[in-house]
Amino acid sequence: MLARRAGRRPADRRGDQPHRAAQATPFALPLDRFDGAVLYWEEMGSLASYVWSYLHVLRHHGVLDRISGMVVGVPHAIDGLAVPPESPALREIVLDVLGDRAIPVLGNVEFGHAGPNLPMPVGLRAGLDARQRTLSLLEPAVRA
Repeated sequence: MLARRAGRRPADRRGDQPHRAAQATPFALPLDRFDGAVLYWEEMGSLASYVWSYLHVLRHHGVLDRISGMVVGVPHAIDGLAVPPESPALREIVLDVLGDRAIPVLGNVEFGHAGPNLPMPVGLRAGLDARQRTLSLLEPAVRA
């Protein structure tokens, strides 16, 4: 897990998972959608350099300055990851792009295409605790 960014921070806003490259287009989400959000993402079947580039798009467009936490799915079939000494691990890529931003990060979380395919609701308040390695929904995902 990427738990170096330890800390507990409840999210004021909800998690969003836009296609990362969309932030560099006229179809980008407004930045205020990311205020206090827990950003979750996963990647499969691409290159490590693409992951680095997508994360830098989010950084350059100010998204990483607005989120309150990040949840990273289990990487699957990403060429160029962890082939020492030339290639970094996903953990190194994420922490490099985050720089000195003090946000909690959970990594290798089983959602999305790998693992049990847990649903990740969008638009709900969530709490993220990297020390305890927990992500909690702070409101019901389904309403009667």
